[in-house]
Amino acid sequence: MKQAERLDQLITLLANGEFHSGQAIGESLAISRAAVNQHIHKLEELGLELFSVTGRGYKLARPIELLQARVIENESPEKWRQSPEFEVKSVVDSSNDRVKELAKEGPLEAGFSIFAEAQTAGRGRRGKKWISPFGNNLYFSVYWPLDEGIHGAMGLSLAAGVALAECFTDLGIEGVSVKWPNDVYIRGKKVTGILVDLETSPEGAAHSIIGIGINLTMPEHVGASIDQAWTDLNSELPQPMSRNHIAAQVRASVLSALQQYEQHGLAAFQQSWRRYDCFLDKPVKLIMGQRVCLGTCRGIDENGALLVEDEQGVRRYFGGEVSLRAQDATN
Repeated sequence: MKQAERLDQLITLLANGEFHSGQAIGESLAISRAAVNQHIHKLEELGLELFSVTGRGYKLARPIELLQARVIENESPEKWRQSPEFEVKSVVDSSNDRVKELAKEGPLEAGFSIFAEAQTAGRGRRGKKWISPFGNNLYFSVYWPLDEGIHGAMGLSLAAGVALAECFTDLGIEGVSVKWPNDVYIRGKKVTGILVDLETSPEGAAHSIIGIGINLTMPEHVGASIDQAWTDLNSELPQPMSRNHIAAQVRASVLSALQQYEQHGLAAFQQSWRRYDCFLDKPVKLIMGQRVCLGTCRGIDENGALLVEDEQGVRRYFGGEVSLRAQDATN
């Protein structure tokens, strides 16, 4: 049995949050007591918090609900149960990179997606690390071809952001907002980031991979390393909700939005964006390397550009290296 398989088996064993003796674990995995300790350390490296008590064994700090493809499918709206295909992976370097690898191996169906339990090299915008502990959050990547070429990707992150904001609102969460170009917030704290990777061929064909990281039940000891205000869905939900159910709703919302985007473009999302835009008609600053621009946010245009009004009038800004902040933000 490979180490990855043993780790999966160990996580499944510990998922109930009860104590399991080192001897019982060793017998179940057919490994020595010393090897059990090594595997426990591997789980801690993946962001799982464990307790070790002499005479009782090992237990997770709290039970975890593992993602199951069959349950996600059953919890999905009927339209999205059979197609497009999706997979649940245990540990990946990056869910976006995993989809990218599969796309190179052969054609993928539009909407093919992957959920991962953990990422060892999760990425955010502008190369930032995305904190991705095992079994607590959602890491979700979707393959989507761009029939109109690379310029058809301009508003993808905005459409996905609106879809997720509406999804979270439908789950009963209040205070949901979107921040241009790729974040979802709850009560002013970040809960979701969206990363769109684009691939093109010499013939002009293009496709996108939309990666979505959602804080669901972020452990405090892991979240301490995040350098901005954050929250998670389970802290904001009116009552606890199944992780598999949330995964199903997220998948259906994103797929529906991508289908709508393909048919109608970003125009279909502009009104909803205005409703959720956390900076609309508020003073903002744009950071572009060493340059800082001040103005008032006026929303987005039909191509997904940010509209900011200053003394010179309304200017359009596109993604890339532009960072948007409230004027009173220190970073």
